[in-house]
Amino acid sequence: MKKIITLFLFIISISSNAQLNNSWIDYNKTYNKFTIGENRLCRISQSNIAALGLSNTNANYFQIWRNGEEVRLYNTVTNSPLGVNDFIEFWGLMNDGKPDLTLYRNPLFQLADKYSLETDTSTYFLTVNTSSPNLRFSNTNNLAPSNSTPDAYFLKTITYNYKDQMNRGEAKPIGEYV
Repeated sequence: MKKIITLFLFIISISSNAQLNNSWIDYNKTYNKFTIGENRLCRISQSNIAALGLSNTNANYFQIWRNGEEVRLYNTVTNSPLGVNDFIEFWGLMNDGKPDLTLYRNPLFQLADKYSLETDTSTYFLTVNTSSPNLRFSNTNNLAPSNSTPDAYFLKTITYNYKDQMNRGEAKPIGEYV
C-alpha cells in the first residue's frame, strides 16, 4: 500500500507545474537593474547606455522588464545605435500591490492592489533582445485636429486610497486603547 501511495505522489509531483515569478528571465542575457519610486516619464540617455557598455547596440534591441512583463519603449532613432543626443523613454510606474496577491491565503482578502504592502519602489531591468521584436511606441501625428469631433461628455473616476497611516484595527479600552 505504501508503494502505491508513494508512486501516486511521485506521479502527481511530476505532472504538476507552477508559474514561477522569474520565468521571464533568459539566463543567457545580461540584465541591468534600476529602481523607480514614483509614476513618471523616464529617460535613459545615450551617455547612460554607453556607461553600461552598450553604446554600439541597435536601439531597437533594447528591452525593459517590470514584474515579469515587458515595458513599451520609445526610441528617438530606429535601426541604429543611439547618437549623442538620442535616448530611450518609457512610462515608469511605482510599485503596486499586484505582486502582493501571493501573500494572501485567499486572494479575495486583498482589499486593493493600488499600493504595495512592501515598498513604493519598483524594480526595472534593461536588457538587449535581438531575437524577437520588442514593444515600442510609434510616432503618430494628428495633422487636422480641427476636423475631429469633440466628445459628447467626459467621465473621470477619482479614488482615494488611505495609505497615510496604518489601520490598527478595533481598539479595546483597558486603561488605554489597546
